[in-house]
Amino acid sequence: MHSRPESADGPLTTGECLSLLRSIPCGRLVYTEGALPAVRPVTFAAPDGEIVIPTGDDPWFDRFEDTILALEAGSIAPSTRTGWTVLAIGRSRFHFGTDDLAGFDDPARAPWSAVPGVRYLVIDIGSLTGRRTTLLRPAGDLR
Repeated sequence: MHSRPESADGPLTTGECLSLLRSIPCGRLVYTEGALPAVRPVTFAAPDGEIVIPTGDDPWFDRFEDTILALEAGSIAPSTRTGWTVLAIGRSRFHFGTDDLAGFDDPARAPWSAVPGVRYLVIDIGSLTGRRTTLLRPAGDLR
């Protein structure tokens, strides 16, 4: 079995996607607004087959009950322009507290303390894709 170097461009396995999602605390919630694509940065966790986003009592999130949503997360090193991106897509639901959420019973995988009654937007991952990538640096671009 060949293992590909971490810097090589190409698709990521499902396991790699989950591991990378768990390595960062913020991503971009992707949804539609007025039939147009929209994006909002959010804090999230990916404990086990789910994306969990704390919503507090912000009514802005109410629109997402039983909706298809996506979460994109990634990291690009400015000096090398290499990195990765992962896209999780699934149906959303609301959950109060972290009881019954997969992975939050393991303190090593729970990114924050659960508070009873706190509301979370949960995306049950139906599709998970990702890739390592190198962004182009046009000639003369010194940024």
